[in-house]
Amino acid sequence: MSAKAKPAEPGRAAGGRCEVTSWILNHGDCLDPVSGLASLADRSVDVVISDPPYEAESHVKGRRIMNPRTKEIREAALSFEQISEEQRSGIASHAVRVSRRWILIFAQLEGVQKWRDAIEAAGGRYVRTMIWIKPNGQPQLTGDRPGVGYECIVVAHAPSTRLRWNGGGKRGFIIMPTDANFSRVERVHETQKPVDLMLDLVADFTDPGDLILDPFAGSGTTAIAALMLGRRFVGWERDANYHAIATRRINGDEAKPREEQPSLFGSIGGAR
Repeated sequence: MSAKAKPAEPGRAAGGRCEVTSWILNHGDCLDPVSGLASLADRSVDVVISDPPYEAESHVKGRRIMNPRTKEIREAALSFEQISEEQRSGIASHAVRVSRRWILIFAQLEGVQKWRDAIEAAGGRYVRTMIWIKPNGQPQLTGDRPGVGYECIVVAHAPSTRLRWNGGGKRGFIIMPTDANFSRVERVHETQKPVDLMLDLVADFTDPGDLILDPFAGSGTTAIAALMLGRRFVGWERDANYHAIATRRINGDEAKPREEQPSLFGSIGGAR
């Protein structure tokens, strides 16, 4: 299957399971009523892991970022719009409908209760909220209030199935720096998550062979982590540039030096 092919038709798979040999990355809006998540059958994926847009607080024009090496401060307004309540409700409804097990949604603190309400309204089970602590997170550049050095991960579950994960008695927080400041790998998406962070989540909440859904694939980091650990992946990305970047990364093309897209990722296979 090609990442550039039309959206798959997983709803026709035997037993309602989405049959993906390796990975599918659809170019389009995940909430499209025909080619988006609506095309997936009920309980057709194992786990949902996604990083959707945040609320207005994270999308203000005054958003600034400081380069930790040069100390240069630049304006960094996000290029995509904040999430709407209609979008949140749609994503929650589909996530609860298609998932067999876990639903993990990255969120800022202000959005946690909103995601809980949306997931429970769709019939899902809110479990708890995890915290990703970022030791090298951006300081509060105005100096007039505490900086935010963490992000939340809403942990929910499909209804009527038993909770099970691979983390044992681990606590619900992860301390990990962002790729932006400590890694030799340059970020290619403005809200890109570290591969190691996604590897931790995939390892703890999924099993080998599981199918992971990400409705907001971005630069493809969730897919990379999934394939590195022997899982399968299906996702959507509506931005043509990010879809192209994610496709290159998932295919392993970034292992080949290129000026516009440097990376240390090796080949991890591709769609078949």
